[in-house]
Amino acid sequence: MIFNFQKLAIRFFVALLMIGILAYIFMPKAQDATSPMETTTIPSVSSTNPTTSTTTTPLQIADPPCLVLYEKNKDTPILVETACVNTYVEKYINSYYNELSVVCRSSGDGNTIDRQVLSSNRLKALEFNLMQKGVDYADINSQSVGDQSPYPGVDPNSEDGKIINRSCEITGTLSK
Repeated sequence: MIFNFQKLAIRFFVALLMIGILAYIFMPKAQDATSPMETTTIPSVSSTNPTTSTTTTPLQIADPPCLVLYEKNKDTPILVETACVNTYVEKYINSYYNELSVVCRSSGDGNTIDRQVLSSNRLKALEFNLMQKGVDYADINSQSVGDQSPYPGVDPNSEDGKIINRSCEITGTLSK
């Protein structure tokens, strides 16, 4: 009995550690939300004087994608309240974003039909969560891709890749 409890405790600790590492990698940081200034060189309008003028224009930088991770074969997120989801909702409500895009994936475990259904269920649950927080359904651009479009730059066959591909990714479209 004690041995099983130790195994359970170790698995729980490893899961928390993995979530912490993934959160550190994928959570938006405060400096990402700033608007830096970029210097660009624009040719002069006058054709007689081919000089160039330098102007400074503000750029808007989009936040990094928000990943909502799920346990294997479940449609409830590992963390019920993910900080980056709240950040995206707050920016939507404050008109920083005029639309939120959601792409839900599944890992390559199980049969293809179950993976697509699971991806769709995750998408519906996340859409419902976003609407409860104040996002208008018409402003949610959503797509359930199952395991047909794995997370870019991640090996979908590795254990870490399967964890990341059991996710929904939220991004925002900047308001103009």
